[in-house]
Amino acid sequence: MKFYKSQAFFLSIIIILTSCANNNSLRKPVFNTTTYKGQTGEKEVTNLNKNRAEREKDLYLAMEKADATQRILEQQQGEIDKIDTTERVDDIQIALQKIYKRTEVIIEELNSTSPYSLDGHERTLELAAELNDLLQNYIEPLKKMIESNKQVRKIGGDISFDPGSSILNKSGKKEISKLANTIGKDLKMWDEYLANHNANVFNDSLYRLMIIVNGYADEQGKGNETDRKEKNKLLSQKRAQSVADELMKQFEAQERKPELIIDVEINGRGEMLPPNMSLEAAKKNSPERRISRVSMVIGPKILLYNN
Repeated sequence: MKFYKSQAFFLSIIIILTSCANNNSLRKPVFNTTTYKGQTGEKEVTNLNKNRAEREKDLYLAMEKADATQRILEQQQGEIDKIDTTERVDDIQIALQKIYKRTEVIIEELNSTSPYSLDGHERTLELAAELNDLLQNYIEPLKKMIESNKQVRKIGGDISFDPGSSILNKSGKKEISKLANTIGKDLKMWDEYLANHNANVFNDSLYRLMIIVNGYADEQGKGNETDRKEKNKLLSQKRAQSVADELMKQFEAQERKPELIIDVEINGRGEMLPPNMSLEAAKKNSPERRISRVSMVIGPKILLYNN
């Protein structure tokens, strides 16, 4: 029997996974013998056909694993979709997309694999092993990175900068030191995670740190609307840059010097409303608009390059 084919990916800002739980549900195969989970075939299992029945069982298990893998990937894509697009690390989504496509190929091959030949059974076991590899070595650690991406940190402009200034004050540097410390804690968590992981894929301990800093401003300022918007956009950009520079300065001053690739994205959003702020709640001079929002994700480089 066949799986229903999942719906195709579609293009948005980047290709995203579609949620297709209803159209990609597992259809249990009916085999020649009575086998796994109450499946009743045409024949009872006997000493003569028990090997064939075991092969049927192995194929069924592989199909279930493939179906479960797709469900997990769709759930993780759902978690990414909850993150505002301005704060989303796109490479995580791209990695999930690649794994999802590979899972679709595995499903297609399982659908065309016969459990009644030695070659078919051997290929079934190989595909099941690959699914285990995807789950343990890619999907599970990517989940940790998605959880990190969802944890957005806020740097309040009113307490971190003097009015109209992009130079961090003492309080601002103290706030950013807390962020720098979380990077070290995350690295330690990954070290412990990988130390207990048996996969050779993680023999390369090189990490990648991805930081997105979005600066925002309120609607106050002198001059006409166009000039004011430009000045506030520039101020939000400079403040975001100051936050990123101080974060890197404090992180680099820490004792631990891991081999690390660092990508920093700086955005001055100006008078744009920060995520999760409604127009009704956003007053012209609301302090919640004078903020920088920081997304930080760290993880093994192998998960986000060439996977």
